[in-house]
Amino acid sequence: MRAALRLFASAATGTVRPSARFLKPGSPTGLTGLGTHPSPRSALLYLYNQTLDKLKQIPEHSLYRQSSEALTKHRLAIVEQYKPEGYDAWQARASKLLNEHLHDLTARQYDGQQARVAFGSDGRVYFIRQMITPKDWRDVEYDGAVQTPHTSWDGARYPSEVEITEEEIVELEESYKPETMDRFRELARRLAKEKGFTDDVAEKSPVEWEAEPQLTAEQVAEMEAKIGSGLIEEVIQVAEGELKLVDIMAKAKAWEALEEDAPEGQWTYFERKQ
Repeated sequence: MRAALRLFASAATGTVRPSARFLKPGSPTGLTGLGTHPSPRSALLYLYNQTLDKLKQIPEHSLYRQSSEALTKHRLAIVEQYKPEGYDAWQARASKLLNEHLHDLTARQYDGQQARVAFGSDGRVYFIRQMITPKDWRDVEYDGAVQTPHTSWDGARYPSEVEITEEEIVELEESYKPETMDRFRELARRLAKEKGFTDDVAEKSPVEWEAEPQLTAEQVAEMEAKIGSGLIEEVIQVAEGELKLVDIMAKAKAWEALEEDAPEGQWTYFERKQ
């Protein structure tokens, strides 16, 4: 059913095109809030190799490490079986671009995304764009500070209550003139440059990152069938959760014995008996 929904969602016109070769990045997958991933192969390669690298901090006798390594290696082997058409040529161009313009590519934002380069434990170099999430002040815990009378809200004021002199009116009118606003913008850009901030609107990157070639819809469908855990976007979400879980398990030291031994026969009910 999900594969059928993806076909309907990826159709650009009113008629379904089952012969469409590629899935459109960002298009609906048929699952609410989950869009088509632009490069699932690279995402899974990075996540799986990072997971395997972090699992090394857990003792080898840990059942969690043994089971996680086995599952991750199995899925990694499946992903590595697929390579998009023209990948080798693109990899050569991407390597040259990173070597020549590494700072320029990572110093600016791309449509609200911050770019960074990560060196994977598998020897690959990953160019990652992460969405910058603005801070929601509603989630910040109130520290009990009381606002001063100068900054506190004292209610709406009627025009008749506000006394403005003619000199102030002239000054306000001058500040909203186009030439005055241009001077303000130029001053803000200069101050931002002096402080080390970048203006992602005025200073666009002179080089553009070339996206990785896409897997065909058929390749994605085959990979999903072999992994057997739903859509490839769902597999990526699970891999992200597994990567975070490794740090939690390492911090908790779940492989160590309990402080108090469990009573004899407590876990008999949960044993797997043939």
